[in-house]
Amino acid sequence: MMRLSPINKSYIPLFIIIALIASLVACDKSDGKKQLLFHPTYSWADSLILREGIDAGDTARSYFLIDSLEQTGDLNELGAETFRLITHQRFYHLNEIDAEVERLGRQIATHNSLEDRKQWYYNYGVSWLAYELYMTHNYDGFLRVAVPLIASMDSLRNRQYDQMTNVLTMMACCYVKLGEPEKAKAVADRARSYCWEILAADSSVGIHQRLINCYARVKDAYVMVQDWEQSKSWFELVDSVEQVFRRRHPDARVWKIYDGYIHLDRATRLWIIGQKDSAAAEYDEYCKYETTRDVNGYIQANDYLMPAGRWKEAAENYEHLDEFIKWRVPKVYLEEIHAYYLPKFRANINAGRNDSALYTAKQIAERFDSAYMWQKRSQMAEMATVYDIQGKEMQIAEQKASLLQTRVVALLVAIVLLTVVFVVYSIWRRRTAKMKAAQQRIEGELQIARDIQMSMVPHTFPHREGLDMYASMTPAKEVGGDLYGYVVRDQMLYFAVGDVSGKGVPASLFMAQATRLFQTMADQGMMPAEICTRMNTALGGEDNVNGMFVTMFVGMLNMDTGHLHFCNAGHNPPVIGGGDNHGDFMQMEPNAPIGLWPDLQYVGEEIDSVKGRPLFIYTDGLNEAEDSEQRQFGDERLLDILRNTHFDIAQQVIETLAADVEAHRKGAEPNDDLTMLCLRVS
Repeated sequence: MMRLSPINKSYIPLFIIIALIASLVACDKSDGKKQLLFHPTYSWADSLILREGIDAGDTARSYFLIDSLEQTGDLNELGAETFRLITHQRFYHLNEIDAEVERLGRQIATHNSLEDRKQWYYNYGVSWLAYELYMTHNYDGFLRVAVPLIASMDSLRNRQYDQMTNVLTMMACCYVKLGEPEKAKAVADRARSYCWEILAADSSVGIHQRLINCYARVKDAYVMVQDWEQSKSWFELVDSVEQVFRRRHPDARVWKIYDGYIHLDRATRLWIIGQKDSAAAEYDEYCKYETTRDVNGYIQANDYLMPAGRWKEAAENYEHLDEFIKWRVPKVYLEEIHAYYLPKFRANINAGRNDSALYTAKQIAERFDSAYMWQKRSQMAEMATVYDIQGKEMQIAEQKASLLQTRVVALLVAIVLLTVVFVVYSIWRRRTAKMKAAQQRIEGELQIARDIQMSMVPHTFPHREGLDMYASMTPAKEVGGDLYGYVVRDQMLYFAVGDVSGKGVPASLFMAQATRLFQTMADQGMMPAEICTRMNTALGGEDNVNGMFVTMFVGMLNMDTGHLHFCNAGHNPPVIGGGDNHGDFMQMEPNAPIGLWPDLQYVGEEIDSVKGRPLFIYTDGLNEAEDSEQRQFGDERLLDILRNTHFDIAQQVIETLAADVEAHRKGAEPNDDLTMLCLRVS
């Protein structure tokens, strides 16, 4: 990090004057913007209502205090509406979609004047309105209030990411169901990026459950529209969060419920990727759990049964649909007809249950009219809110006009002061401009170097029956010294993972040389030991004046037989096996790193077959990753995860370990580059 030199005392008057100008110029902007930079706090009026009314459980006193404080001006209109919503929601309709909550939320949403908005009030009220609109499937209305709500939340310094994640995941589901996949992916990816930041800051049981529910919501939306490609990555994210949750809270009571639904998720995910026998086995495990044999469990099971074409079982589960709908929502909207009743009709038809199919068709016909009217009524209420907002904007414009004269005077004063300091400021700016230009040039060159380096490692992997391979590289700085690569020659797969000594630009240049040499020699069909010997001769000559070296693991795998030739040049021992295979570190010859002594002859080794045993190779940025107190991730934790975690694909291994390392750091800067490669042959 660049350190700034102490401020010259002669500049102090200049900084004071600039601060005065800034405070005056601020008068020309919206007065409420500055409060958006700070996390809202309770006023004495807020605290009085909460302490004496809401928290005390006294509904009548809560309403009395709200009305009284609003009349005396100690609580503005926005605050009063927010506390009425809290009181109503807390004491009357805790878990229902309620017209009064929706009415109050719409009133709060109309307070879009920055002069009188308190974000705590606005965010709370509009969050409930957004939830009401989402649950009634008014997706256009939801987006109208959710977009400014996210902007309001974004402007806080201390953002509450779990609340933002809740709104963002609902927004992603809206875009999915409205048929806008690009917008859905952008919003969903933003929600996904908060996951590990939240878990690093909060390890409570409640936060894990909230995140699992939020991300499962997105997963279910993609499953509903049968976007299998996107749904796969969200299955994996939910699974990763559940695994972190289990390691942190293995005795949480909620596992009695979650354990069953984990098998259902696995069944659906395995069916999506074509492993139908494994999917059926996971579904059989799901059916063994007592907690899944309720109305929710029966209907959720059809997420797997319907795509899998198991019509008879799905039709039997749908016999519980009326009870499920009554438990889940107070009114049937078009969404429920589309998501539940039409699939019920299809399941009964395909199962040959014609009488049940006819009964379901009558249900659809009877409920369509009322569902259509509820949808229209919700949309009309949304339009009324839009017109109300426009009226408020006219009032705000009139208020702004009354402040114009004061602002003009403030601007004149500011102009005079600016003239006084202009010459001094210009001198100071010339000096800083030169330093800034040099810094920007360096940063731009480093970014170009990073792009070039990342383009040198593959981002797609071989598609071959029986082979599952995935790798990733994350530099600790703009550029790094780790590498991985592969070359396919007929039935042979050459692969390598390496770690160059040092970091930054010198390491990245050495990494580029090592990568090029490996690919060239693999293309010629050399054995791994010969590749290491020749690379050592090329990199360890007189030109290596800085004494740099690289540790590498080089392998040559026969993809038909599973036979593995390899040479380990001073690299971390890979882990072979895992899960039921009781993985452990490989025992290998102690070859030296490449580049230290140019005349060495490297010793190669071989394994008859690695079929059915995952091979995991990594750099020390994994096991030596440190948190803020310099505690390392460690070999034992690595083995524990690989031995005791169920993985379906190689990519899931890499993403799970990357997430665990991020959670271990707890916000600390990476102390080394991190590269991982996993391959499995079946």
